[in-house]
Amino acid sequence: MQLTLVAPDLLAAARGAPARAGALARLARYAPAPVAVPEGLDPALLAAAGGTEETPVAPFAALGAGFDPGTAYVLRADPVAFVAGRDDVLIEGRVDDLAEGDAAAMIATLNAHFADDGLAFHAPRADAWFVTVAGAARPRTTSLARVRGAIHPHLPQGEHARPWRRWLSEMQMLLHEHPANAARGAQGRSPVTGIWVAEGGVLAPIRSARKLRVHASAGRAGDVARGIAFAAGRAASPAPADFAALSANEDALVVLPPPASERDLQRLADVWLAPAIAALERGVLSQFMLVADAGSAAWTWTAATPPFALRLRARWSPRPFVAPEQDATA
Repeated sequence: MQLTLVAPDLLAAARGAPARAGALARLARYAPAPVAVPEGLDPALLAAAGGTEETPVAPFAALGAGFDPGTAYVLRADPVAFVAGRDDVLIEGRVDDLAEGDAAAMIATLNAHFADDGLAFHAPRADAWFVTVAGAARPRTTSLARVRGAIHPHLPQGEHARPWRRWLSEMQMLLHEHPANAARGAQGRSPVTGIWVAEGGVLAPIRSARKLRVHASAGRAGDVARGIAFAAGRAASPAPADFAALSANEDALVVLPPPASERDLQRLADVWLAPAIAALERGVLSQFMLVADAGSAAWTWTAATPPFALRLRARWSPRPFVAPEQDATA
């Protein structure tokens, strides 16, 4: 059995919790240096499932969120809040607390304006927005996770950069004047003042994922994993309660929900990390991959069943686990 475990926000927690990092320290002994994925958790998840650098994130995220793009070119269209800097515009952050009605109203406004340009916006959930492109305007983009500081260097590039930059400016104007944003401002909530498009492509199933049993948490964290399962013609299950609930007869991809508390983090260590490493040591797992992130970057550890001498060294000469730093991925 092979297990890929995706643990959002784990590394940030591990930096301040040595007790929780015991299993991580053993994993670090058994695995080579982790592979850094500066683009973030979803691209790292795709790579762990057998995707390549060219495998686009957006089609899988859309499929897993409830929108099937079919053969269309689709990009993520994240609603964001922009702020004015001294010399440029900055991204304050992604707007994640939209009501369904507000999201639907904004999407309707965007679709009415951009229909003649071949753009169609879709929001299968209020926190999952996408745009399909009917024409050839397929830009080179920067994932939202990679945007730091001024946005200008990260705006769409390539031969189709000009129309996309114009469209993004028009989106800002439409949203700035939108009644739903006025209501949000009155409630003290961040308005949606722009759209960030990225990670576009056409859906192409990952062949190696056909044998995976996918377990994905609800919401955005599990969208790409669900999309991988659906694209392979399989159903995705909710994330199980613990490692013991997995079948020993199937390779598994498990995406856990982001921890909401210190207690959740400790439970993750107790019922997932420690038993998974123990199973790897016993040979029950032939391979264990851990995909985890901190901030906007992600890392992947891959370990096979360790030989006896290495297990002894890991137990009797433990080393503290050192979480990798995001700056190392720049």
